[in-house]
Amino acid sequence: APLVVEADVRAGAIAEAMFGAGRAYRIFLFVSVGTGIASCLMLDGAPYLGARGATGTMASSPISVPCELCGHISRQTLEEIASGPGLVARYNRLKPGMAKTGQEVLAAAVAGDDVGMRVVQTASEALESAVGLLVNVLDPEAVVVGGGLGLSEGPFWDGFIASTRKHIWSEVHRNLPIVRAQTGVRAGFMGAAAAAWKKAAQIQ
Repeated sequence: APLVVEADVRAGAIAEAMFGAGRAYRIFLFVSVGTGIASCLMLDGAPYLGARGATGTMASSPISVPCELCGHISRQTLEEIASGPGLVARYNRLKPGMAKTGQEVLAAAVAGDDVGMRVVQTASEALESAVGLLVNVLDPEAVVVGGGLGLSEGPFWDGFIASTRKHIWSEVHRNLPIVRAQTGVRAGFMGAAAAAWKKAAQIQ
């Protein structure tokens, strides 16, 4: 039997293109926010692979933004700031041992916890600036958001919508649709199965 290997974010994007919110669009950007943060540009039902097949790693390199007030240059990656483990680590630095999951940090923010609210707000700002940059560069018809954190309710999602639009430079696509993944947290499994099915159909 043939073996098919696919990146998890691409599998999620394929699921959304075939069964979810991406069905309505020819070109859309899929962003997954959970344990990690990744993206996939979908073109006519297929993931854009790039020259080396290494597209999608949007949050693993240092952001390196200098502070004009103190001169400090942060070397944090976006995943250290806004992923599930990133939220937990940042929250626990201020409240040691109080959170084990990103969802617990989100719950603290919803409950009015000052530290939780600050951690979630700054994470949203960092994430949305990255997504806004991708929209500016790639000009998709829509952004589809998945992953455990990406699908969460409350301040993370609300902040995501408002802040992403703020970071989109052009008025032409500032109001593009930003929607939740309809295949939910099962997107990766569904997309992997679909990719394998497509490969098998080509071989036959």
